[in-house]
Amino acid sequence: MVSLTINGKKVRGKEGSTLLELCRERSISIPTLCYHPDLSPHGSCRLCTVEVLKDGKRRMVTACNFPVQSGIEVWTHSESVLRVRRILVELLLARCPEVKLLKELAEELGVEKSRFYTKEAKEKCLLCGLCIRTCRQIVGANAIGFSQRGTLRKVSPPFEVDSDQCIACGACEFICPTGAIRMEMDRIRKIKDSGTGTRRYCRYMRLGLIDFMICSNGYECWRCELDQRMEDQFGTHPAFALKPAKKRTPFQIGFFTFHPDLFYHEQHLWLKPMDSWIKVGLDGLSSSLALVADSLWLPLVGGSIKEGERIATLIQGDKKVTFLSPIAGRILAVNQEALDSPSLVGRDPYYRGWLLLIQPEEKDKIWEFYTGERAKEWFTKKAQEMEPLLDDSKGVKSPKDIFGKEEIREKWDRWIEILLINRS
Repeated sequence: MVSLTINGKKVRGKEGSTLLELCRERSISIPTLCYHPDLSPHGSCRLCTVEVLKDGKRRMVTACNFPVQSGIEVWTHSESVLRVRRILVELLLARCPEVKLLKELAEELGVEKSRFYTKEAKEKCLLCGLCIRTCRQIVGANAIGFSQRGTLRKVSPPFEVDSDQCIACGACEFICPTGAIRMEMDRIRKIKDSGTGTRRYCRYMRLGLIDFMICSNGYECWRCELDQRMEDQFGTHPAFALKPAKKRTPFQIGFFTFHPDLFYHEQHLWLKPMDSWIKVGLDGLSSSLALVADSLWLPLVGGSIKEGERIATLIQGDKKVTFLSPIAGRILAVNQEALDSPSLVGRDPYYRGWLLLIQPEEKDKIWEFYTGERAKEWFTKKAQEMEPLLDDSKGVKSPKDIFGKEEIREKWDRWIEILLINRS
């Protein structure tokens, strides 16, 4: 952590994060058009410009890609910053005068109209590059990019010829902030038709999210039950819900560690599909109890387990906490290392501290659990409920800091009560 000043207030930020991330954590509003947390920062719209004082020199920087540094002073809404943002909005309005998002931003900044003029005054595309980076970094197709220069600059496929790399997943349309991109049904059918006239592959299959699926709706995705299921499950385009998660590592939500690449059950178990079996472990909230557990019980390999039956028990003195299985199936393996040292589950819950492998009776059952943004929202809510147990004024930085104290048994009981898991 490093110390810096933002708008006259001393704050601490994580080294390696950006000014924009830190400001958003502090509820300091900074406008952006080309930023998305799952994409690499680009700085093309420059609306996130802030003023930075470093080594006695002031300069304007883009907050989305400027790293948090010790000792710097930052102003997010100085008159100089606001003047720069107004000019930028005027320039964008000259190109895209009818874009609702820009009109709202202009009103917020007090810009009534643009002083600039352009022949192409009916554009919707801001040239923010979100669609290009999504296609490249999230989908991995590289089907579109910028072409030409200056006032002729635009988004198009290579050489302005329909790209064979496009899988018509719709992620570019989803991420576009102005509605400049619209998927054309004839084009979608052309891309997705496999050539046989009947074997038309689903976009989720092409994204690698399902093993096999043939479209029976003429690629009118809004009529598809699977498409609705994906939308309900993730609350966003599936490419953003799953693809980025595979590239990310666990991160902190409050005092607790969350892994974005997993499914979560209300019993505070995480589940990870692996071919024909599912790996199961304790999440970053419940696993903290394992830090002081004397022993761990897991079922025998080869046995069957029903949904709702005991799948794991942590024992601490004369107290126990039991976890119930969210799925039915056969036990393929258990983590002997965790059995030998239960604290491993608390120290490394998502990797070395896994509990067991299950061959499920119904693999699709996992889709009933939390994942993607829904999982993050649920985990965040639970983490906030747990925070009163962790007294930051006493220097507590993680659940490990409260254990070993005299009130451990009281904490244990309260922990279980908040998580709503089974005391036995």
